[in-house]
Order: sequence, then structure tokens, then C-alpha cells
Amino acid sequence: MIEPDTAEKSEQNETSSVSRLLSELRRENGWTLAELSRRTGVSISALSKIENGQSQPAYSVLTRLAGGLGLDFADLLEGRSTRPRFARAARTINRRGEGKRLENDMGVYRLLSTELADKALTPMVIDIPPRADNSEPARSAHSGEEFVYVLAGDVIFEMAPYAPVILAEGDTVYFDAASEHGFYSAGPGNARILSICYSGSGEAPDHLTV
Repeated sequence: MIEPDTAEKSEQNETSSVSRLLSELRRENGWTLAELSRRTGVSISALSKIENGQSQPAYSVLTRLAGGLGLDFADLLEGRSTRPRFARAARTINRRGEGKRLENDMGVYRLLSTELADKALTPMVIDIPPRADNSEPARSAHSGEEFVYVLAGDVIFEMAPYAPVILAEGDTVYFDAASEHGFYSAGPGNARILSICYSGSGEAPDHLTV
């Protein structure tokens, strides 16, 4: 079983930062929810729930918001609308257990290297729970490409149109992230993966609207 890291035990309300930023951007630019939906590819009803703090947006929704608004992914989570571009010779170090925490139906995410602006890659460590009995599987789809390395436990990886496959510790998968996909632990406890996403153009494909 994967024990939660110290940083993951602290309560952080990422949803409130995102909802506050969306509200501020709409007010500053005079955008309606319909306009924000057009820019990001996220449905009006989903935007309304996020802005009112009624839902925790999935990673795929957050990437669409960041891409549609022209924001760095970490800035979106922290409620910042501007930041300098990626600097030459830039670097950042995360010690064990550090990172920006995000939780949704897929699992508990720890986003790494969030100090770097305008990154091409989004590295994350994700603790993935088993699938609950009779529950709908959590699914994600976002622009770009994704590489996953299993750090601990056995993970069931599902991706249309392929059959589910079990990935053991040390196994990897590289795939088109725009195809609907999902992970869940094959064991009684959580599994852990390293996920590195490349956003590509950042544009939201039409079929990803929720």
C-alpha cells in the first residue's frame, strides 16, 4: 500500500483558486460563460460548477482551461493570470514529498516543477486508488502526448480502442493523450505512477467538450 506523503496530507483548496481566477478573468474581459466555453472547450454547466466551487475539475478539464486561456498549468492552479516565460538556464528541484497537490476522481496528483513558467512538459506523481465496486471508471482525454512509468503497485491501464492491460512496477506506456484513457490500481491499496504530459498545441479538440 502506498502511504501518503507529508505534502499530500496538508489540505489545499486548488478548486477555489481556479474558480476565483475564472471569475476574475470573466469580469475583467466581459466574458459570458458561453464565451469562456467557446475559448476552452469546457461546457457551460461544467464551468458554472467550477466557478461556484461545486466540483473538482479533472486534469483533462484543467488542461483545456489553461490552453484556452493561454495560461501555464501551474498558474491556473494557483490562481495567477500572468507569469514570465521560461528562462534560459532555468532549473528547479523538488525534494521527496514536495509538489502541488490536486485531487480528483482519477486519484491524488502531486505536480512537480511548478515554479518553472511556460513549460512544454507537465511532470506529476499520481497515487491511484482501486476501482470501487460497480462504479463508473474515471476517464481522461486531453491534447498532446503522455508517458507513464509505474513507480509502485500494479496498475490497470485502459485506453480506447485497446483491451485493458496490467502494468507492473517498472513498466511504462507512451500514448496519445487525446484518446480516452484511465488508470486504476489492481491491488487492494493505491498504486503510484510518474506521468509526464506534453501539451502539444494546447488546443482543445472538439470531441473533448464535457
